[in-house]
Amino acid sequence: MASANGPLRKRIDALVASDRLTPDAAQDPAIAALDALLAELAKPRAANKASALGWLFAAKPKTQNIDAPRGLYLYGGVGRGKTMLMDEAFALAAGLPRAQTRRRAHFHAFMADIHNRIHAWRQDETKSGDPIPHVAESVAQEAQLLAFDEFAVTDAADAMILARLFTELFARGVTVIATSNVAPDNLYANGLNRSFFVPFIALIKERMVVLELASPTDHRMAKVPDGDRYVSGSARFDAVWQMLLGTDEESGIEIRVKGRNITFPRTAGGLLRTDFDTLCRKPLGASDYLAICERFHTLCLEGVPVMEEADRNAAKRFIALIDTLYDTGIGLIVQAEARPAALYMPTHGTEAFEFKRIISRLQEMQASDWGG
Repeated sequence: MASANGPLRKRIDALVASDRLTPDAAQDPAIAALDALLAELAKPRAANKASALGWLFAAKPKTQNIDAPRGLYLYGGVGRGKTMLMDEAFALAAGLPRAQTRRRAHFHAFMADIHNRIHAWRQDETKSGDPIPHVAESVAQEAQLLAFDEFAVTDAADAMILARLFTELFARGVTVIATSNVAPDNLYANGLNRSFFVPFIALIKERMVVLELASPTDHRMAKVPDGDRYVSGSARFDAVWQMLLGTDEESGIEIRVKGRNITFPRTAGGLLRTDFDTLCRKPLGASDYLAICERFHTLCLEGVPVMEEADRNAAKRFIALIDTLYDTGIGLIVQAEARPAALYMPTHGTEAFEFKRIISRLQEMQASDWGG
């Protein structure tokens, strides 16, 4: 059992004392769970009697008994501090006996790496058989502790291999920490061939402690004044982006939806900066917007124009986008040519009724308690 004054608890208290964090009692169970995991990772690893070269000749059995600590699956609303707590615990795990090797990655980037390894295995004419055990072995050799941010499953190719992949990883003594916006039972909801994915949910519950971080406070958006969440000027929009970015560096990312890639050049962790043309003038739909919401916690959307009748298709996508953001509680910063009520004024048709709803939702999403 973790001490009530474990290393993560001390670290968070120090950050609060220095005014770098706002105290949040709702985070206490997650802090205690992560301190308990750190205590397990600090114990000496039991000797593994299996041959270190065994993986060259055959896959290790799935039932292999390696006494790896159970990991942690931490879920809850966006901006509640899940990633911050995981990252602090990950840093504190450095050098611990059962975390001598560690890897921290966004889940989608990790799965892209897995698919690349599987492809490389299949292209190698000297290798044959199921690549999953061998890919899992290579990952386990590189990291005893895996930490995943923004854990979400939107791609059918990922869903089909997750149970097998993670069974092999856990059998090799890998411990996993993950943050997500959804409970395990809601992962890959309504996904194609979801019955193949369901065993992975059971595996999460078996090998990871599942804990909800049910804080009422969105710490991410709290630092953005209400008046800066919907702006007209590019300079102010840039300033808000930098405020959210902090010391993080921008990078590009691809996300896969229904077998195709969508590229976003300006991201940082759970932050996405993109424009109206990218999301609303290209042939995207609700499934694409949902994948974005599952991957990012805050969207900074620039270049929203005043839409005319000729922009009807783009307006319909904008309606679908805002509805999806609203339904999933995603943080939204907008740079637009006009206030919501003047963005689109159709005189007839379903869009006229639907856009009245969008105006209301855009106004609600500008409030400081949005998503709380």
